[in-house]
Amino acid sequence: MNLRGGIALIKKSFFSYMASRGFYWTLMFGWMMTPLIYMLVWVVAVGQGNISGFARNDFISYYTVLIFVNQLTYPISNWTVGDNIFNGTFSQWLLRPLPPIYEPIAADIAMKVACAPFVIIFISIIVLIFGFNVQLTTTNIICFIICLIMAQVIRFMFAYTLSLFALVTDKINSLLSINDTLIFLFAGQVIPTILLPGFVKSLSLFLPFRYMLGFPVEVLLGKLDHNQIINGIIYQLICIVVVIILNKIVWKKGIKHYTSIGG
Repeated sequence: MNLRGGIALIKKSFFSYMASRGFYWTLMFGWMMTPLIYMLVWVVAVGQGNISGFARNDFISYYTVLIFVNQLTYPISNWTVGDNIFNGTFSQWLLRPLPPIYEPIAADIAMKVACAPFVIIFISIIVLIFGFNVQLTTTNIICFIICLIMAQVIRFMFAYTLSLFALVTDKINSLLSINDTLIFLFAGQVIPTILLPGFVKSLSLFLPFRYMLGFPVEVLLGKLDHNQIINGIIYQLICIVVVIILNKIVWKKGIKHYTSIGG
């Protein structure tokens, strides 16, 4: 029943997005422009030299893969769940024979499927213009897929947990904006995290944001050794466990407050 219900929600969301795909493709284009701009900045900055081992082709490959990973991991529940709580739609989710989390999961999957053609075309154009000179190994590809799946889980659950704070406060947009800013700074969008200096690099390795975005990219491009990959995967697993526990705590307290005020 839950599986059929989940598939039905995905179909509903998919047809809704396809009806307005021009708007959502424009939205996707905006998301992809930031890493593209930084790619161009670093390509110009590095010239024919290199920065800590990163040459021109390395920056091109890094940001090309980053664009792809960002589109697969970006959770639209960032903003939609809070809105649905405020406008009362969330109460309808509670009446369904499905956990409320099914709605943002279905919307997330549907959005990615609906926008996939545009993303593929955009990345293909980048590859045609700038090239993509990377020697991919089977091991790195397998590790990348594993890391990408876990990055998706971490980023989605982290955003969903933050959005559930809308059950108890109307300041949710500030929290989500801070989250996006931290991802921008520490997940590898401004600069690959392995190129960050001193304390900032240590901080990025400790915080969960790198493991939502930059880490899978570094794995695929062969920028990490075996031990770094294993340690990163272990850290991703820890992040998943922690964020699920936090989600349960926020959900329990949030839904109690929501129902107590007649949500």
